[in-house]
Amino acid sequence: MATSAAMPAPASPARPAPGAHDPLLTSKITVPGGPAWLVPRPRVEKLIAQGAEGPITTVTGPPGAGKTMALALWAAGRAPAGPVAWVTIDDYDNRPRVFWSYALAALARAGVPVPKGMSATARRYAIDHEFLLRFVSLIAAQDPPVTLVLDDVHLLTAPKVLDGLAYVRTHAGPGLRLVVSSRMDPLLPLHRYRLTGELTEIRAGDLAFTVPEARLLMAQHGITLSAQALERLTRRAEGWAAIMRLAAISMAGHADPDQFVKELIADDSAVAGFLVEEVLNAQPPHVRDFLLRTSILDRVNEHVAGALVDDRRYAAVLRDLVRANPLVQRDDSGWYRYHSLFAAVLRLKLRREYPAEVTRLHLRAAGWYRRSGLLAEAVRHAGEAGDWAFAARTVVDELAISQLTDPRGNESLAGGFRQMPRDREGTQAQALLVAAAIDFGRARYAASQACLDAAERLLGRLPAGDEIPSRLTAALLRLALSRRGGDRNAAAAAASAARRLVETLSEEELARHPGIRAHVLAGHGAVEFWSGRFDAASALFQAGAAAERTAERERERADCLGHLALIEMLRGRLSRAEGLAAEATGRPGDATDRSPGPASQAAEVVLASVFLERNDLPGAGRWLNRALDALRARPDRLVGAAASLVAARHSLAEGRGRAALEIVDQAAQGWSPPAWIETRLTVLRAQAHAAMADFRSAIDTARQAGPESSLDATVTLARALLASGDPQAARHALPRALPARPSEAASDRFLLGAWLLDAHLGYGRGDLAHGRRSLEHALRLGEPELLRLPFAMERGWLRPVLRRDPELAHPYRRLLEPELVEPGRDRTQLPGARPPGARPAGARRPATRPPRTRVPGTGPDAPVIVEPLSEREREVLKHVSAMESTAEIAAEMYISVNTVKTHLKSINRKLAVSHRGQAVRRARQFGLL
Repeated sequence: MATSAAMPAPASPARPAPGAHDPLLTSKITVPGGPAWLVPRPRVEKLIAQGAEGPITTVTGPPGAGKTMALALWAAGRAPAGPVAWVTIDDYDNRPRVFWSYALAALARAGVPVPKGMSATARRYAIDHEFLLRFVSLIAAQDPPVTLVLDDVHLLTAPKVLDGLAYVRTHAGPGLRLVVSSRMDPLLPLHRYRLTGELTEIRAGDLAFTVPEARLLMAQHGITLSAQALERLTRRAEGWAAIMRLAAISMAGHADPDQFVKELIADDSAVAGFLVEEVLNAQPPHVRDFLLRTSILDRVNEHVAGALVDDRRYAAVLRDLVRANPLVQRDDSGWYRYHSLFAAVLRLKLRREYPAEVTRLHLRAAGWYRRSGLLAEAVRHAGEAGDWAFAARTVVDELAISQLTDPRGNESLAGGFRQMPRDREGTQAQALLVAAAIDFGRARYAASQACLDAAERLLGRLPAGDEIPSRLTAALLRLALSRRGGDRNAAAAAASAARRLVETLSEEELARHPGIRAHVLAGHGAVEFWSGRFDAASALFQAGAAAERTAERERERADCLGHLALIEMLRGRLSRAEGLAAEATGRPGDATDRSPGPASQAAEVVLASVFLERNDLPGAGRWLNRALDALRARPDRLVGAAASLVAARHSLAEGRGRAALEIVDQAAQGWSPPAWIETRLTVLRAQAHAAMADFRSAIDTARQAGPESSLDATVTLARALLASGDPQAARHALPRALPARPSEAASDRFLLGAWLLDAHLGYGRGDLAHGRRSLEHALRLGEPELLRLPFAMERGWLRPVLRRDPELAHPYRRLLEPELVEPGRDRTQLPGARPPGARPAGARRPATRPPRTRVPGTGPDAPVIVEPLSEREREVLKHVSAMESTAEIAAEMYISVNTVKTHLKSINRKLAVSHRGQAVRRARQFGLL
């Protein structure tokens, strides 16, 4: 619809209405004209048109929200579908005779045949029930229905007028459609209309200008803004029409309109003047004072308002404000917020009128937020008051330093200290501890170390029993820095100090900070883990995980679970490790799709290892990349070393010996790894040399690893000797009697490697019986945990052996890769050899039926696959087994999320399962994974 300087009013009836020559009456019942700068807003007009099809429509918004102009544009541009009567309400309309006289005059002006006597009655006599019945009869007879528009209904407060209007709306039926505009919800029974579905509500958010509409408005005023400035203006004004218009007027002739937008609120600005005069000064004195004092808050509720306002009426003020003023909004949690520009003007007026009160109000707010456990808000307000000592003590005394050290932690809490002075001289220990924590979280480790050293010097001058929270915070920071830098002795000392200090806390303090004991237990567990005391470390991590069951401490619990998983992985308990790691990363085990939970580098390293040992190299690579990304953000020497172990083995599995050697060498630089890590790194270094055909270096390095005390080093040495062409030396390097079962010293993988090498030596010297026994033992060891990688890495000699001996291979088909056991893929298969159940040459094919796959080694009642999975479904299933979400699978396979869901439904149907976890387990039973 084109914009015009004035909008046409509906055609006048043939007979003039009573009082039509009265200027006041005529202006009140005429649709307002539009100014030249008015812009078309089809979006809003459509909302009004849709609402006006129903019994009652309310258009609510603050002054200047564009309510009247929106209704006027709609009324002027609508297609003829019944008469539209318009009444602009003022304070005098609270008298029933005045209100109903205007209503009848408006109806007559719109073309409704109003009896002359009825108009005279309304003007001369009291409005009684009989009059309302006659009015309802008049309206109910209208076909098409009449639309009555009442503008500024917030001015109607007289019960008799409101009750009469509600009566008419209820009984007029389809003959009347009521459209009202108001600065607040009108005092009509809206709840009843909502329940019956008769009410359409158009709010300030619907009236707000969008960025494209704002661009049209600026153009009407000859203003050109950059896209960024226009977006900023619209966002700050929250689309408020009057503010946008005032800004446009103020920018006319301004040298730099973009700069004007940045400085939108100023003492002398038209925007500030409008908000002060139209909104703030229209409030009663106690409400005005309430608004000014609470303007320092981003959000307000009754409790924090009570800390700032001495007037006991604050609870009622908030409730009345949100009902009567759209500039005050309430969320579902009971908090209120002021329109951003209104809040800015309130703060401006507060500084002008009560400059001495600003600091005191911020300190009051900081105290209330601290008592309520809302530390980020407490710190921000203390910083606004310039009381950095209080801000730092808030974090330290509340034992919340981990929220600053973790880069995944509370950004708003760290941001509250952005303006804190960083001078170490004359600074209190608490401020230095906060600075050290922030520097640690932002990877500025040298600065963190310097601040911590200064804080410890200050604390060292105090009596031993003073400042326990500060000393405990210092110990935890020292532990974090030591773990990052690889200083085991310093970490052990810090962990012991932290544990002693926690024991001095009162039960009340521990109850207020339930996560602190678990945090200290986890730190002590990391030291025990570092020292190779896995049992003690497991007990401490289990205690920490059990104590961290609140949503606020989920990251600490994830770290505890991740370290538990890492210990289980190093012990060779792959399934147990996988379960703990999956819990730590928050990955779903059923069909519920959700985003990963708090990341744990240790858990991601474990999942990489699990996928690697099951010979899923792409899946292992994805988890390894996640772990390395997390370690770059939050370094940990010990977990980083474990990641290097997995990364080096991954490179060896891909045949990249040089890359594996570089990974191992880098992992040992810059610190003194514990003996158990050093041994594993040395073994991998030897294996890397062997993969590069540098057998002399491989043999020498394997001997340095201590083959007499490490079965993995023994197997590596023997394998290097065999590869160098000395099978006899390799045989002598292996123990004469290999253990039959895994133990603490010989995990499944290490023991499997030993039996597999023994089998290789047996087959190599022609002792087929010995080789078969050892190979079968290796298969039995690998089958429970599905350790596929050792067999895949020995495929060169293993493939022909297994294809010559299908009876040995068949029970372990889910463990062995298809290329190791399936005939026809390699020419080394002996003539005449066939897997169990295969048809002899020349035998007739039996009568056909759909192939049925049964879980190997199960009875006749085991589940079967009636329909095989397609290649695409197998690919989806492989991603599901990698614990990827639906969105991640879609991204990996370049398909839509809906397509992934379709594949998942088909997989579940074919495998006779109901969710993802069952599908993965069933697929592993069938050897599909």
